[in-house]
Amino acid sequence: MSMKNKRGLLVKAGVAVSVIALSLGLVAPANASNLTGNGSSAVKNLLDACIPVWSKWSSHNLSYPGGGSGSGRKGLTDGTVDLAFSDTPYPSTETKPAHFAYIPASIFPIAVYANLPGFKGTLKLSPATVSGIYSGTIKKWNDAAIVADNTDVKTKKKTAMPNLDITVYYRFDKSGTSEIFTDWLSQLNPTVWTKGKNGTFTSAFPGTVPAGTFQSGNQSDGVANGVASKAGAIGYGEVSYATERKMVVAQLKNNSGEFIAPTSTAASLFANGYVAGTTAGVITLDYKKAIKKSYSLTGFAYGLAYTAAANKNVGTQAVVAQFMDYVVNECATEQAAKLGYAKLSGALLKLADQQIALIK
Repeated sequence: MSMKNKRGLLVKAGVAVSVIALSLGLVAPANASNLTGNGSSAVKNLLDACIPVWSKWSSHNLSYPGGGSGSGRKGLTDGTVDLAFSDTPYPSTETKPAHFAYIPASIFPIAVYANLPGFKGTLKLSPATVSGIYSGTIKKWNDAAIVADNTDVKTKKKTAMPNLDITVYYRFDKSGTSEIFTDWLSQLNPTVWTKGKNGTFTSAFPGTVPAGTFQSGNQSDGVANGVASKAGAIGYGEVSYATERKMVVAQLKNNSGEFIAPTSTAASLFANGYVAGTTAGVITLDYKKAIKKSYSLTGFAYGLAYTAAANKNVGTQAVVAQFMDYVVNECATEQAAKLGYAKLSGALLKLADQQIALIK
């Protein structure tokens, strides 16, 4: 019987989810009901919607501050959390646990958004223009490259762009979102972004980050708050951080030449062109791939959890597995689209379920 079906039986019976462990002959300790987690701030808005519902029907709790992907990975390595989320796998420079599983949990587009007071049009940006802004060569919103992106191809009508200086906001913490963003930049504009992807924006930046016109923020919230506080500012992050602050969210030009908004549907279209990684549960995206109507600046949030060989408390592990199953199979279905995420389906969902089964 699947975890999902067990949940249904338990809810009908009004029994706590710890019974899952007991039904398997396992004994859940007193502290199994209070899980600790940390990691991706990009997926935090989804988890903030999932956790209260899960806690209500399961009688278990999860603390998830969302300190960034790097913090989550370190917490799992150090054994200070029961589970973590990261937007990228462990890099070769980090120590990782001996026994753990990657669980693809959700697809999400990374939005490029701006604070443009009075702007009424649809902001369109090509990867080359985003690269120019984030490398510091495009400094004003009425730059010719931005005007060209926002000129109608058929009518040649130009969208009026404000005469505003651009303040560039980036993540200063070790961030999976930054790694996806710099991977996208380095794949699509490799002659500028020559250092390749990196979990810190400053390490991937082509040269020295300019002072003044570039500002850093801590986690997705910090970047979004910074952009919201400064007219002309631009930032990147999970789309709900932008929409909840009423920022102007850009349509990005995909490899089919279409300007596409960062919707869950468009992100899902691109993510379904994934390639399996060399490590089970890890998936990679070719940002140069042309998929019509897709949004290419897209990533995955991975759940990270210990496997049986780690010899963790079996009762706690049963609750961790049950939570991961709920996020992937139920909460994402119910909550993801309206929050700007996309649920897994098909081969991706099968892969996630296989990885969840390793949490014991």
